Amino acid sequence: MKAPTFGPTQYLQKIYAEGMRQITGRVLLKKQPEQSFQEWLAALTRRSQEPDIQAASQLLAERMVGQVSAKNMKTWRAAAAKSQRSTMLYRLLQQEMQGPTGVRVRQIVRENAKLISSLSIEAATTFAEEIEKAQQAGARSTTLDKMARSRFPELLRSRIHLISRTETSKASTALMQARCENLNIDWYRWESSQDQRTRMAHKKMQDVIVSWSQAPNPEALVGIKSTLGHYHAGECPNCRCYPAPALTFDDIKFPARVYWNGSVHTMSKKEFSKIAGGLEELAAA
Repeated sequence: MKAPTFGPTQYLQKIYAEGMRQITGRVLLKKQPEQSFQEWLAALTRRSQEPDIQAASQLLAERMVGQVSAKNMKTWRAAAAKSQRSTMLYRLLQQEMQGPTGVRVRQIVRENAKLISSLSIEAATTFAEEIEKAQQAGARSTTLDKMARSRFPELLRSRIHLISRTETSKASTALMQARCENLNIDWYRWESSQDQRTRMAHKKMQDVIVSWSQAPNPEALVGIKSTLGHYHAGECPNCRCYPAPALTFDDIKFPARVYWNGSVHTMSKKEFSKIAGGLEELAAA
């Protein structure tokens, strides 16, 4: 099993971002000279709630989640083919949409549909707040016009980029977790992008074995103050990490770094087996 294939692709992120740009273009209404920014924001809110925008947002969310799920499933099948439990894994994967995984998929679709339809509103709200502060500071109308031409498009682009990367990654991790729980697989290996843009906390998590029942706090582990708290690979904003499930002991190179009870420990196979009874059962199945 080649772990890197488990992560979401940039191609899927680009498709999602383009879809959001198209829907946002349908929501955005030009601010009329007689409108205040608050009136313009209220008009955007009404437009975002109209049936055609809601339907388009739902369709785009379904397409994104479907594409992430399909790629994830393809990798699962390849992994299952190399497992001693291949027959059982195939059977459970075929049945999964009728169980907890299906419930999680529908939940992700609902969450993303809401994000898509409200994308313009969130950017406009931030922009309106900035305009209000500028007005209170005595900014001239020419300054406000310049902000409208440059700052708002910048806020919108930034928001689309953040959502496309974050939500595809979160969807991939959520589907991975749901499938692992359905298959009684409790452990995964944290995989980071391992490039210059990778956060130091995530570089330190590379190859660490993590239990789905104990989400780590990567920043705290390296002494960085953060409000992100505990999360799994791929769950925080702009994260490019992903979880690679450990089907058996053969998927783990020992001695291994294992996150357990709030810290990372270096464990031998014998030491790890004491806390990974489920994985031991998989190896024996």
